[in-house]
Amino acid sequence: MFNGAVPQKDPDESNPEWRITVNPAAELVGSPRLRALIDRLYHHQKLLTDFDAKQILSALQCMDPTAELLLPLLTVLSNATAYPSNQLLMREFRLTNRVVEMLPDSKHWPRSTRVILLQCIANMAVSSDNMEVMKLALNHIVSRLTSEDEMEVVVAMQALTNLSINIRKEQIPKFVPVIPHCLNRLWVRGEVNLNALRLLVNLSCCPDMVPYLLGNKSVSGLLRILDTDREEVLIRAVTWILCTTSAVDALNLTYDRIAEHNLDPFHNPSHTLYFSIYGPKGREELETQARHLLNHANKDVASKSARLLETLANVSPIMSL
Repeated sequence: MFNGAVPQKDPDESNPEWRITVNPAAELVGSPRLRALIDRLYHHQKLLTDFDAKQILSALQCMDPTAELLLPLLTVLSNATAYPSNQLLMREFRLTNRVVEMLPDSKHWPRSTRVILLQCIANMAVSSDNMEVMKLALNHIVSRLTSEDEMEVVVAMQALTNLSINIRKEQIPKFVPVIPHCLNRLWVRGEVNLNALRLLVNLSCCPDMVPYLLGNKSVSGLLRILDTDREEVLIRAVTWILCTTSAVDALNLTYDRIAEHNLDPFHNPSHTLYFSIYGPKGREELETQARHLLNHANKDVASKSARLLETLANVSPIMSL
């Protein structure tokens, strides 16, 4: 009686030999072929070909997080996102999907590989055509804002900035937890944090986000962001306050509308961002700063400061809360 396994062979094969079936992608991982591909894309070639995209996808589908070549492979992929034609190819060959699929498990990866994957997603999020795929990553990116690794937080903020260009109403609950992280990081070692400010600008450009924003706990010395020689900070600071004030005016926001979003444990109105900007003391400081900026050498700063004063005139003063 024969109990042995039947050798695997092709039905038409005249010479019956034992054959081992392997995953072709597994042969690619760690191979000289993959090293050559990475070297070529890193040093010599900017645009991906269809064959390159297929090879990268095959490698990413079976690569272990600790694999030596994962970090350089994600690096060349991140660099390649700078070209729109590469972004298109990545979508067509589902490379974008694969990178997003890798994000949930990556929180346990080695630090540098974890960060470069997040950077890859941040770069892919620049393309508006990737938004449908990117929204699947939103919750995971927000969770990285609590990381103890400063670089990971910075890259997460970059990704969220790219994803918040046009916030849809149904996405608002996902972006609300981002607000306190931005405000807590607005000042870093006495300097305005440009990454936090960029993200705040985008959040305030969505009027329906503004009540949540204004209900958050304020930041000490908030309006000092308008007192800076750094133009890249100043233009964004004026834009943030202008967009926020425009929403307050357009939606006729009063504290009654913001109270439900007050995150202070005792619901003290004077601790809110709303009171810091539009309360008697804050408003006076804001008007003084804006008038001073009317004569700024940067025409954009001067123009937005004038619009800020005009819009602020439509906002009813807060006498008491």
